[in-house]
Amino acid sequence: MSAVKSFIIILAAVRIGVYRQCFFSCIGKYRVSKRIVTAAFTLLWIAEGFAVSISSIGRGIAGMDLFFLLVEVPFLPVVSFGYQGKTIQRLLMAVSLPVIYWIGKWSVGYVFFSVVTDSRRYGIITAVSVGLFFSFGKILEKTEKSKQEREQEWLRQELCMYENQFRIIRQSQHSIRALKHDMKHHIKMLRDMVSNGEDKAALEYLASMGAFMENREEYVATGNEKIDSILNYMISKAKNCSVDISWEIQIPECLEIPVFDINVILSNLFENAFYALEDAAKPTLYIGMKYDRGLLCINMQNKNSSKEGRVENSEEHGFGLQNIQRIVRKYHGELRTEIKNEEFYVSILLFLEDTE
Repeated sequence: MSAVKSFIIILAAVRIGVYRQCFFSCIGKYRVSKRIVTAAFTLLWIAEGFAVSISSIGRGIAGMDLFFLLVEVPFLPVVSFGYQGKTIQRLLMAVSLPVIYWIGKWSVGYVFFSVVTDSRRYGIITAVSVGLFFSFGKILEKTEKSKQEREQEWLRQELCMYENQFRIIRQSQHSIRALKHDMKHHIKMLRDMVSNGEDKAALEYLASMGAFMENREEYVATGNEKIDSILNYMISKAKNCSVDISWEIQIPECLEIPVFDINVILSNLFENAFYALEDAAKPTLYIGMKYDRGLLCINMQNKNSSKEGRVENSEEHGFGLQNIQRIVRKYHGELRTEIKNEEFYVSILLFLEDTE
């Protein structure tokens, strides 16, 4: 077997290794034993290596490459069922990878040489194609890794929100128990005040009881624990950053939207606003949410940064809006942004199932 054929077989191993890595990065964990999946990819490499070793690299190259494509297109979808994940995603990945490589290889061949008639040219084309495909695999892997890291960050933030909400609930329960423990004394004091005609003092005493019951960290209490936890966490964070924040929340206890989706929207809105307010002389922020007959409206308004163009040109800001836009499209909604009089406005409309 010639040196060129050996080189091509080695490159085939690299390419099939890229297939395997892309499957793992984009589809998910193994459904079956890792050894079984590895053996399947190894079998594919052995089969293609054997075909290369017995073939004659000449004018029949195009036919040989087409044969490999027709073998890989049905083979890889079968192997994809060894991974976890959605069936559509697995099949799409399994079909698109070989198509991208082989069409890309034929394009490279046409650019470099109009006709490939010898093994030397074929080896050059294969090396360039595998190199480009390897780079494509690394970009895909990095993109998927970044996506997973963002999702993990959202999950960590969601955990912090729930911890904050649980702390608020525990503090409220402690206040209730404390008030209940001394309730008979409070009732006696109020009865004595009313009996003695000290109505003003009785009202002040009741106000003190209300203040004792009030939890300073519970800013929003709609009854929707998921959204309350997100808003309370973000409002608390804003106050800790000395942001003058106001809000108006009118939503039902039951709202047909997954917590992940609403977390993506609210978290990115608040993070973008915090970023924009870093250099603001008087940082102000407003968040409004209203639900009415299947429509959820979310509005945010904040001071624009003192640095001209910082918000609209910020890569993080733009990326956050892209994440929001993906969720908005899911609910066939609308996202609008506007900068007016040094104020940044965001308006979101989502179409949900009527929960009332």
